[in-house]
Amino acid sequence: MPRWVGFLGSWALLVLGLGLASFAVAGEWINVRDLRRLDRLAVIDQMIAERSGNKAGKLRQSAAQRAAEVNALQSQVQTIERQTDDVPDTGQTIIVSTAENKLYVRNNGQTIFEAVCSTGKGTTLAIDGKTLIFDTPIGKLRVVGKDENPQWVPPDWHYVEQARKNAMRVVRLEPGSPVDARTGDPVHSRDEGVWSWFSSRGSGPVLKVKGDTVVEDYGNSQRELPPGQMIIAGDAIVIPPINTKQRHFDKVLGRYRVNLGDGYAIHGTQETDKLGQSVSHGCVRLGDQDIEKLYGMAQVGDSVVIY
Repeated sequence: MPRWVGFLGSWALLVLGLGLASFAVAGEWINVRDLRRLDRLAVIDQMIAERSGNKAGKLRQSAAQRAAEVNALQSQVQTIERQTDDVPDTGQTIIVSTAENKLYVRNNGQTIFEAVCSTGKGTTLAIDGKTLIFDTPIGKLRVVGKDENPQWVPPDWHYVEQARKNAMRVVRLEPGSPVDARTGDPVHSRDEGVWSWFSSRGSGPVLKVKGDTVVEDYGNSQRELPPGQMIIAGDAIVIPPINTKQRHFDKVLGRYRVNLGDGYAIHGTQETDKLGQSVSHGCVRLGDQDIEKLYGMAQVGDSVVIY
């Protein structure tokens, strides 16, 4: 074989080897590049997960909460349907939708009246180890009474709620146990001795119960406090006895009230700008004209369906 043929063969093998080696190196480089790309993608995915994880979790939690609320509402509707199966469609029924904040009156199968209302806000208040829920009762009730120009007698929780809103404390005023009108602290009454009487006089006016009213006693004179107004003594809101004038508020409930029992009612409101919202402590509120019309329609014994 000629020498140049062998040389060419060796050169060809060398070129082929170098080509295979380059191909292998290129392939390895591609693998390394892909691995780096995958690493970068993994880092990016991790960053996205970290940044959006809280939002995604909140969205999932919100969706679950809404689904639970829908299920609860559907359950309430089904319960009301079962409870009202025996309600004849030939009589008069007052219907309140807490979801819509709407009130309807049906008579002989026809809707003869409807109005925007306000229902319970659903908030809670913890007092003395008990938790109160300010919600409109769901179910079937009846009209148990009606009255004009009703007075509102605030429950104790009203004073507690107002005090907490304003970072104040509450003081209960009892007959025979006066409190300092400037501080709200208890003071000695006159029947506890001469010296204690003088010490209480020297501390300024006191608040005390006198019959069916609350007076501010200055020692040599007294001033009756205005009825139906909150009593403030220093940083305290004073809770007067339930039978005193100061515990009875006029006009808060409007001119008419349709009583449903257990402290619940359909009545007027001074906060007409909040009609259509869930803002009450459980009662159903109507505007002046609407409560007047409903008062004229409603009869004791009428069915009231709230859902």
